[in-house]
Amino acid sequence: MPEAEMTDALAEKILSGTVGGALNAPFEWRQKNFPRKESAPIHIEATAPIRTDLGVRLDLRMRIGLDLPWDYSLLLLYPAAKVCLRRLDIRGSHLDRSGGEEFINRTHKHKWSVARQNKDVYAPDDIRHNPDPIPNATLLIMDEEYDRVVRDFVLECKMTVGAGYVWVPPPSPPVTQPTFDGLEDYP
Repeated sequence: MPEAEMTDALAEKILSGTVGGALNAPFEWRQKNFPRKESAPIHIEATAPIRTDLGVRLDLRMRIGLDLPWDYSLLLLYPAAKVCLRRLDIRGSHLDRSGGEEFINRTHKHKWSVARQNKDVYAPDDIRHNPDPIPNATLLIMDEEYDRVVRDFVLECKMTVGAGYVWVPPPSPPVTQPTFDGLEDYP
Protein backbone atom coordinates (compact mmCIF):
# COMPACT_ATOMS: atom_id res chain seq x y z
CA MET A 1 0.00 0.00 0.00
CA PRO A 2 1.42 3.43 -0.94
CA GLU A 3 2.27 5.98 1.71
CA ALA A 4 -0.23 8.69 2.57
CA GLU A 5 1.80 11.36 0.75
CA MET A 6 0.54 12.18 -2.74
CA THR A 7 3.12 12.53 -5.49
CA ASP A 8 2.80 13.51 -9.14
CA ALA A 9 3.66 9.91 -10.10
CA LEU A 10 0.94 8.46 -7.87
CA ALA A 11 -1.60 11.02 -9.08
CA GLU A 12 -0.76 10.17 -12.69
CA LYS A 13 -1.05 6.45 -11.95
CA ILE A 14 -4.48 6.93 -10.39
CA LEU A 15 -5.77 9.18 -13.19
CA SER A 16 -4.26 7.16 -16.06
CA GLY A 17 -6.67 4.26 -15.69
CA THR A 18 -4.03 1.72 -14.66
CA VAL A 19 -5.34 1.15 -11.13
CA GLY A 20 -8.81 -0.15 -11.93
CA GLY A 21 -10.78 2.63 -10.24
CA ALA A 22 -14.52 2.01 -10.01
CA LEU A 23 -17.53 3.78 -8.55
CA ASN A 24 -19.58 0.89 -7.20
CA ALA A 25 -21.75 2.42 -4.49
CA PRO A 26 -24.47 5.08 -4.40
CA PHE A 27 -23.92 8.49 -2.87
CA GLU A 28 -24.83 9.06 0.76
CA TRP A 29 -26.25 12.58 1.10
CA ARG A 30 -26.00 14.89 4.09
CA GLN A 31 -26.84 18.50 4.69
CA LYS A 32 -24.01 20.93 5.44
CA ASN A 33 -24.02 24.33 7.20
CA PHE A 34 -27.60 23.95 8.42
CA PRO A 35 -28.69 25.21 10.88
CA ARG A 36 -25.33 25.72 12.65
CA LYS A 37 -24.30 28.89 10.83
CA GLU A 38 -27.09 31.13 9.65
CA SER A 39 -24.70 33.23 7.54
CA ALA A 40 -23.05 30.27 5.78
CA PRO A 41 -24.38 29.13 2.42
CA ILE A 42 -26.51 26.05 2.75
CA HIS A 43 -25.43 23.13 0.60
CA ILE A 44 -25.80 19.41 0.49
CA GLU A 45 -22.97 16.99 0.02
CA ALA A 46 -22.63 13.33 -0.87
CA THR A 47 -19.72 10.95 -0.84
CA ALA A 48 -19.18 7.54 -2.42
CA PRO A 49 -16.06 5.38 -2.21
CA ILE A 50 -13.93 4.64 -5.28
CA ARG A 51 -12.29 1.22 -5.25
CA THR A 52 -8.86 0.78 -6.85
CA ASP A 53 -6.32 -2.01 -7.28
CA LEU A 54 -3.83 0.06 -5.25
CA GLY A 55 -5.51 -0.64 -1.96
CA VAL A 56 -5.83 3.09 -1.26
CA ARG A 57 -9.06 4.81 -0.44
CA LEU A 58 -10.40 7.39 -2.87
CA ASP A 59 -13.67 9.23 -2.45
CA LEU A 60 -15.96 10.87 -4.95
CA ARG A 61 -17.72 13.85 -3.39
CA MET A 62 -20.50 15.98 -4.82
CA ARG A 63 -21.51 19.40 -3.48
CA ILE A 64 -24.65 21.27 -4.49
CA GLY A 65 -25.55 24.75 -3.30
CA LEU A 66 -29.24 24.93 -2.50
CA ASP A 67 -29.49 28.58 -3.52
CA LEU A 68 -28.09 27.82 -7.02
CA PRO A 69 -28.62 24.09 -7.76
CA TRP A 70 -27.13 24.56 -11.25
CA ASP A 71 -23.76 25.51 -9.66
CA TYR A 72 -22.21 22.34 -8.22
CA SER A 73 -18.91 20.48 -7.89
CA LEU A 74 -17.51 16.97 -8.08
CA LEU A 75 -14.23 16.13 -6.36
CA LEU A 76 -12.00 13.05 -6.59
CA LEU A 77 -10.31 12.92 -3.19
CA TYR A 78 -7.35 11.07 -1.73
CA PRO A 79 -8.32 11.39 1.96
CA ALA A 80 -5.09 9.94 3.40
CA ALA A 81 -3.15 13.01 2.21
CA LYS A 82 -6.11 15.43 2.17
CA VAL A 83 -5.63 15.96 -1.57
CA CYS A 84 -8.24 16.74 -4.21
CA LEU A 85 -6.81 15.05 -7.32
CA ARG A 86 -9.42 16.41 -9.69
CA ARG A 87 -12.29 18.84 -9.27
CA LEU A 88 -15.07 19.73 -11.68
CA ASP A 89 -17.00 22.93 -11.06
CA ILE A 90 -20.17 23.10 -13.13
CA ARG A 91 -21.04 26.71 -13.93
CA GLY A 92 -18.77 27.81 -11.09
CA SER A 93 -16.40 30.72 -10.72
CA HIS A 94 -12.60 30.69 -10.40
CA LEU A 95 -10.47 33.82 -10.19
CA ASP A 96 -6.86 33.12 -11.18
CA ARG A 97 -4.55 35.42 -9.25
CA SER A 98 -1.52 34.32 -11.29
CA GLY A 99 -2.80 35.84 -14.53
CA GLY A 100 -4.40 32.74 -16.05
CA GLU A 101 -7.88 32.41 -17.47
CA GLU A 102 -10.72 33.33 -15.15
CA PHE A 103 -14.02 31.47 -15.11
CA ILE A 104 -17.19 33.30 -14.06
CA ASN A 105 -20.26 31.03 -13.97
CA ARG A 106 -18.41 28.74 -16.38
CA THR A 107 -17.65 25.06 -16.14
CA HIS A 108 -14.00 24.31 -15.42
CA LYS A 109 -11.75 21.61 -13.99
CA HIS A 110 -8.91 21.73 -11.51
CA LYS A 111 -5.99 19.32 -11.94
CA TRP A 112 -3.71 18.61 -8.97
CA SER A 113 0.10 18.57 -8.98
CA VAL A 114 2.70 18.83 -6.22
CA ALA A 115 4.01 22.16 -7.51
CA ARG A 116 0.70 23.85 -8.31
CA GLN A 117 -1.74 22.04 -5.98
CA ASN A 118 -5.21 22.74 -7.54
CA LYS A 119 -4.26 25.94 -9.36
CA ASP A 120 -4.15 24.42 -12.87
CA VAL A 121 -7.59 25.19 -14.25
CA TYR A 122 -8.97 24.50 -17.72
CA ALA A 123 -12.26 24.34 -19.62
CA PRO A 124 -13.41 20.75 -20.23
CA ASP A 125 -15.01 19.45 -23.40
CA ASP A 126 -16.05 16.03 -22.10
CA ILE A 127 -18.94 16.89 -19.76
CA ARG A 128 -22.46 16.71 -21.21
CA HIS A 129 -24.41 19.65 -19.84
CA ASN A 130 -25.88 22.98 -20.83
CA PRO A 131 -23.09 25.49 -20.05
CA ASP A 132 -25.48 28.34 -19.16
CA PRO A 133 -27.01 28.99 -15.73
CA ILE A 134 -30.50 27.49 -15.52
CA PRO A 135 -33.21 29.90 -14.38
CA ASN A 136 -35.62 28.54 -11.76
CA ALA A 137 -33.50 25.39 -11.31
CA THR A 138 -34.42 23.02 -8.51
CA LEU A 139 -32.87 19.80 -7.32
CA LEU A 140 -35.62 17.91 -9.13
CA ILE A 141 -35.12 19.77 -12.41
CA MET A 142 -31.34 19.16 -12.24
CA ASP A 143 -31.59 15.48 -11.27
CA GLU A 144 -30.97 13.95 -14.71
CA GLU A 145 -28.01 16.25 -15.36
CA TYR A 146 -26.45 15.44 -11.98
CA ASP A 147 -26.39 11.71 -12.74
CA ARG A 148 -25.06 12.24 -16.28
CA VAL A 149 -22.28 14.59 -15.08
CA VAL A 150 -21.23 12.16 -12.32
CA ARG A 151 -20.82 9.43 -14.94
CA ASP A 152 -18.91 11.73 -17.32
CA PHE A 153 -16.58 12.86 -14.53
CA VAL A 154 -15.79 9.29 -13.43
CA LEU A 155 -15.01 8.34 -17.03
CA GLU A 156 -12.81 11.43 -17.46
CA CYS A 157 -10.84 10.26 -14.41
CA LYS A 158 -10.23 6.99 -16.35
CA MET A 159 -12.41 4.99 -13.97
CA THR A 160 -15.55 2.98 -14.47
CA VAL A 161 -19.10 3.17 -13.19
CA GLY A 162 -19.91 -0.28 -11.83
CA ALA A 163 -23.21 -2.07 -11.40
CA GLY A 164 -23.31 -1.16 -7.69
CA TYR A 165 -23.65 2.52 -8.49
CA VAL A 166 -27.24 3.73 -8.58
CA TRP A 167 -28.04 7.42 -8.72
CA VAL A 168 -29.66 8.57 -5.48
CA PRO A 169 -31.29 12.00 -5.91
CA PRO A 170 -30.30 14.65 -3.39
CA PRO A 171 -32.87 15.14 -0.63
CA SER A 172 -34.86 18.32 -0.40
CA PRO A 173 -33.81 20.44 2.57
CA PRO A 174 -36.17 20.81 5.50
CA VAL A 175 -38.39 23.85 5.24
CA THR A 176 -37.80 26.39 7.96
CA GLN A 177 -40.59 28.67 9.02
CA PRO A 178 -39.80 32.38 9.33
CA THR A 179 -39.99 33.77 12.81
CA PHE A 180 -42.09 36.81 13.57
CA ASP A 181 -40.54 37.74 16.90
CA GLY A 182 -41.44 41.30 17.83
CA LEU A 183 -44.44 41.51 15.50
CA GLU A 184 -46.99 40.30 18.07
CA ASP A 185 -48.22 43.86 18.74
CA TYR A 186 -49.36 44.40 15.15
CA PRO A 187 -52.98 43.55 14.21
